[in-house]
Amino acid sequence: MSDTRQTGKVVYPLAYVYLVSLLSSLSGQTNCVQIADYWKNNRPALESIFEDFPKQDISHDTVRRLLMLIDPDQFQSFYSKQVKPLLHQFTSRVVAVDGQAVRASKNSTQKNGKYILTFYDTDNGIALGQKLIGERHNEITYAADMVEGLDLRGSIVTADALHTQEKFAAKLIEQGADYCLAVKQNQETLYYDIQLCFVDRLDTRTLEIEKIELGHSRIETRRISVLPGNALMADHLKKWIGLDEGTIIKATTEVVDKAAGQISSLDRYFICSLNWFNTHIAEQCARAVRRYWGIENDMHYVLDVDFF
Repeated sequence: MSDTRQTGKVVYPLAYVYLVSLLSSLSGQTNCVQIADYWKNNRPALESIFEDFPKQDISHDTVRRLLMLIDPDQFQSFYSKQVKPLLHQFTSRVVAVDGQAVRASKNSTQKNGKYILTFYDTDNGIALGQKLIGERHNEITYAADMVEGLDLRGSIVTADALHTQEKFAAKLIEQGADYCLAVKQNQETLYYDIQLCFVDRLDTRTLEIEKIELGHSRIETRRISVLPGNALMADHLKKWIGLDEGTIIKATTEVVDKAAGQISSLDRYFICSLNWFNTHIAEQCARAVRRYWGIENDMHYVLDVDFF
């Protein structure tokens, strides 16, 4: 981390402030007051280990000021190096991409709070990378740029319809990853053409798997239907790299609420670069579609609730 302060006036070296902040955080003490207390309570031990450790306590205001000197891009590089050894190399691990407003950061100028875009490894439960961005529409351009700085080889990257962009898909293939991207009316022609493919019963290549879950007075049936990507017209295959050998997916969720006596059904559609001829391709597609919710249930819960 670069230090922009005047060298002759430095009392607390950044290396020691950041080290103590890390140690304090690992023990569950994460705010600036707690970090300053950790420094005070453990200073004798730290002085015995580091000869040039500062001989005085630090205030929480100083901790806050020095933490604000951290350059986000430099920290992302440092964070990636620390996280990489912790990752278990799952076969085709699923990485979910999504943005979330942090409610705790709301103020008079940012009524919705600061917006963070996250690449989240749903299998390891680790954020691979995060980017603080401006308004929501900027999320699209940042996602493609972030791909280059992450090791996504062999993973399946899944995202909502906002990120169903040709540039994003091409970047993922270029980096050795596969994609599974939701398709909605923002890709109107593609959306309706995928619908028609699954309506056409003349195509006998459709693979289907179904899972039923019971709980909370509800019966939830999840059905995944998969067709080869080349079932679509050639115009679509030219635009989406990897789709000609990939798949298109229809995910149907039917919920029977026994208590309310209601039945609801929802169809969702996806384009996916996973090769149609892969063994257990339907199961792979089902896993990619299902694992996307890991970022909603895990990462977004932390940003929206724990940080509030």
